[in-house]
Amino acid sequence: MLDVHIVGGGPAGCFAGIGALEAGFSALISEEHRKIGEPEACSGLISRSGLESLRPYVDYKKVALNTITSAKIICGKQEFVITPKNEVAVLVSRSGLDQLAAQSFVEQGGRLELGRKVTRSFKAKNIVGADGPASSVAQHFGFPKIPSFVACMQGNFRLDCENPSQTEIYLSGRDFPGFFGWKIPINEESAKIGIGVSLPHHPYGYYRRFLSSLGVKSKPRQQLSAVIPTAMRKRTAMRKGGYCVVLAGDAAGQVKATTGGGVFFGARCGFLAGKYCNQPEKYVEEWKSSYWLDLSLHSLFRSILNIGMGEPNPWLLSFSKALLFEDLISEIGRMDRISTMLSPPSIISSYSRIVARRIAGGQGE
Repeated sequence: MLDVHIVGGGPAGCFAGIGALEAGFSALISEEHRKIGEPEACSGLISRSGLESLRPYVDYKKVALNTITSAKIICGKQEFVITPKNEVAVLVSRSGLDQLAAQSFVEQGGRLELGRKVTRSFKAKNIVGADGPASSVAQHFGFPKIPSFVACMQGNFRLDCENPSQTEIYLSGRDFPGFFGWKIPINEESAKIGIGVSLPHHPYGYYRRFLSSLGVKSKPRQQLSAVIPTAMRKRTAMRKGGYCVVLAGDAAGQVKATTGGGVFFGARCGFLAGKYCNQPEKYVEEWKSSYWLDLSLHSLFRSILNIGMGEPNPWLLSFSKALLFEDLISEIGRMDRISTMLSPPSIISSYSRIVARRIAGGQGE
């Protein structure tokens, strides 16, 4: 008899399967598409630290496309350049990463079925819903709805990239209401260019104007559109009708509201969902104790940005410049675990080093 039925074969679902197998459960993953990882649903820019946490199961280096060492944040006439000392981002093939995770699940003894959309008729009494923001599992069992989303469009374009190790983030409440635009170099001659806007705005017109502003005239070699949650569900597990049901990843809203990134949190929470598939209360306790604070801080910063529909107030930007914001984030910045860089001792120590360097007349060590 099957112990757990996992709906959805993305990172959350595959790692739920791995977590279940390691806990001694038999597991089946049902994926509605006929190939894991297709269509791609995100840029694939992920922190190296997050990817390293998945290394026991997935060798991300096999699907790495580029390494990003700095980010230029552009808001009107203001620009910030963040060059983190301890955090590097890696651009990976998302479809390739998903396929590696699915392969790891199967190699450990899991069952995988493709081309089957599951909305009911579950094959086990323990269910993991890892089927995206419009989760059929969540709808079937009456979970509360996710309150906010962004709609995104992205394409791969031929484009000369002066600095192929630097991504560009564009903040503008007029051009990207509720979110932002981005340019992520793949190499010196191509880049992923995309935008997101909060629903109910539609991204198409904003996307075309953004491409025009960058001087992009060629057609994309690959294009995607996706809807991403920017808030957590108020409930992510329940017992109902003899079933134990847990949600993970986008289905639970376990996504960074600041950027829409969900691979790290989705995979880690998915692993816990599989491990505690028959203990809904324990699952909630574990994922919240490990990741709720960081996800809540991302949500808080998104709320602050959304006061200007995704565009910081000009005086706030000037104030941040005066406080050496660029230097501070470069010193202690983390893409995922915001809580690790906000402790007063860490901030005070980092500011002391930054001010000392400025007084000495340089920014080097």
